Amino acid sequence: MPPVQDLREYLAETEVYREIFDHLRFDQQTIMPDGATQDRSRQIGLMEHQIRTRTADPALGDLVAAVEDSNPDPESDFPAWAIARTARRDHQAARASSIEALSEFQVLGSQAFPAWRDARADGDWKAFIPWMRKLVDINLRMADSVGYPDHPMDALLSLYEPALSWKDTNDLLWSLRHPVIELNDRRQRVLVTDLHADQPVLDRAALFAFVRDLTERIGYDWSRGGLAIAPHPFTSPSGSNDVRFTLRDDVPFDDILKSAVHEIGHALYEQGISPELWHTSAGRGIMPYVHESQSKYWENIVGRTAEFIEFAFTVLRPYLAEVPSGFGPETLYACAVGTPTSLIRTQTDELTFNLHILLRWEIECSLLSGELDVADVPELWNARSLEYFGERVTSDRDGCLQDPHWCHRYMGLFTGYVIGNLVSAQLASSMRAAGIAIEQEARSGDFAPMLAWLRSQVHQYGRTFTLAELVARATGLPLSSESYISHLTGRYGQ
Repeated sequence: MPPVQDLREYLAETEVYREIFDHLRFDQQTIMPDGATQDRSRQIGLMEHQIRTRTADPALGDLVAAVEDSNPDPESDFPAWAIARTARRDHQAARASSIEALSEFQVLGSQAFPAWRDARADGDWKAFIPWMRKLVDINLRMADSVGYPDHPMDALLSLYEPALSWKDTNDLLWSLRHPVIELNDRRQRVLVTDLHADQPVLDRAALFAFVRDLTERIGYDWSRGGLAIAPHPFTSPSGSNDVRFTLRDDVPFDDILKSAVHEIGHALYEQGISPELWHTSAGRGIMPYVHESQSKYWENIVGRTAEFIEFAFTVLRPYLAEVPSGFGPETLYACAVGTPTSLIRTQTDELTFNLHILLRWEIECSLLSGELDVADVPELWNARSLEYFGERVTSDRDGCLQDPHWCHRYMGLFTGYVIGNLVSAQLASSMRAAGIAIEQEARSGDFAPMLAWLRSQVHQYGRTFTLAELVARATGLPLSSESYISHLTGRYGQ
């Protein structure tokens, strides 16, 4: 048997555990009864331990070495080269981290999630403090097990994919602060008010039918996907043949549309990975950085254009029993680009979304360094909210309890949203240079050229290349903020 086939079989079994893990998490956040929380936490912890154990096992190292010894050519034998490359990277990372701490994080996170949900409903940070202390502690333990040169965040960022250091990330995020605030101050003078007035309300059946129609036209394969309702929208990539996503249905329609287009970006990425990489560790998207670039491409670069809004409204119209007075493409477009700055990250405008990430980054870095105590998070959060968003937080529900991410991901995940913004704009610039007219094709509902370009330049490779490598290959340039600042200025600088 060829060495790569032995490696494939080992990785395929590991991926089955990962798929089960994703199904357990998807179920917990959609339809699982609260009484099953303790059982589910043990199940998730066991799956995490099994995945990490197999990834760190010296046997995997031997299988990878056998493929490497055959010296597969990255051009003529790309699958073998890619699979071995990714497995080697994962094996080295797994051996450098604590399996016990990683598994414990999954158990703790699954137990903390319902506590977060209840605390959020009550707007009571104090009720979540004991869980947050445990979450900070486990993040620090994971960082210590990996080791870091300057800051615990260096180690935590490395647990996702090879990307930027803590210092480079910090410099990048803070460099966006001034131009974003300046553009937002200018924009505030022309904002449309009462954007959510008279928006349509679809029952769940009509909503699901509309989302199915819209996303299928964009390119989502419903024979390999599904939709559910959750407290916070997310995509569950349980293998390329089972990529489900969720939405909230208790928010205004424009928020539902924005979330649907965002999540479909994640899902299209996973569905577009080359079948030659399926059932291996290379056969998933680069999380969170490139993954967020795909969701941000569809949500922002495409989804906030007048042309796309016009198309989306034509898809929506048959699902409305009647159109509310004053509601139409113009209203939806005003929501897309004229939404006032919000205290809620998922409901804010495109510009100050970046400041939401900066706020969370400052809090996470301060918690990990010991400069900030968990009990004092609301004070810092509320001060930055007033500074960045011009509004006082009156309830922790709208402040430090609005996201469940600390229960599900290691600290540092939020940076993926800003890195994703940068990458999305850089990809769009290269796409335009290749002759793809994004706005015109969005108006006609012909998304095939965009999707084909993303498939060829990004999706098909899965996790084969690092963030820096993939951006350079797709755009011919290193990652920078130039294209993104140009995009924001073009849209909001008038």
